[in-house]
Amino acid sequence: MKNRCPDTSVFPEATDVNVSMDMNMNMGMGAECCMPQMGCCPSQTMMCPPIMECPQVRCCHRVINYEVPHIIPCHTKTINHHVYRHTYQPCFSYSEEDESSEIYEPKCCR
Repeated sequence: MKNRCPDTSVFPEATDVNVSMDMNMNMGMGAECCMPQMGCCPSQTMMCPPIMECPQVRCCHRVINYEVPHIIPCHTKTINHHVYRHTYQPCFSYSEEDESSEIYEPKCCR
């Protein structure tokens, strides 16, 4: 009886109160149950009420993975750098001027 659980609330039929006192069963003999009213019957198997054992605790470790999304706001700022390179190209111009001169030769008599 050292491994027997004293709590019989799970299987109340395992208590001695629910066992029929008329049958006078000897539970320690296994398959051979001797009943004084019917004589000894070694070939007949009697069903005894279940015996409540102490529960065995089994520890089951479970790993539960969670996906936790993190929102990271990313802002892109574009800075346009305008670089003006000043170049100087000579722009040649041309001008022309006409001068005229008149030469008068000496006159002859006339």
